Amino acid sequence: MPTHWLLLLGSTLADDGRLRQALAALAELGSVRLLAPLQHGPGSRDPQRRYFNALVELVRSDGRDALVTSLKDIEQRLGRRRDDREVAIDIDLLAVRSDGPWLADAHALAKGEFAQAHTRALLHHAGLAIQATRDA
Repeated sequence: MPTHWLLLLGSTLADDGRLRQALAALAELGSVRLLAPLQHGPGSRDPQRRYFNALVELVRSDGRDALVTSLKDIEQRLGRRRDDREVAIDIDLLAVRSDGPWLADAHALAKGEFAQAHTRALLHHAGLAIQATRDA
């Protein structure tokens, strides 16, 4: 059974070109659907930096570990450097859905991704609710 993965893409570059390249790379991994229009605005943690952001659903059959490895590979190919001030591309795993509601990824919860204004705005625009656990 295919698994649905909810991803948040971000870039501080001058245009949305890197997000579009990331979308094309993700399409090589599975079925991709943009869930809300691309947004451009200040970062939640650093309002001096402006980000392009996208909320994406990726459908594929691999597990979480294989997906995370693939996401890091895409980031590296598209110029992500973890020590740079500029963020060429960042792809975060937010949630997973198999046969029920969207369930938050533990790493995204720990990083506070769902508290970020841009994440909340994209989720609202897409009409998505994310549960913290299966019992929430």
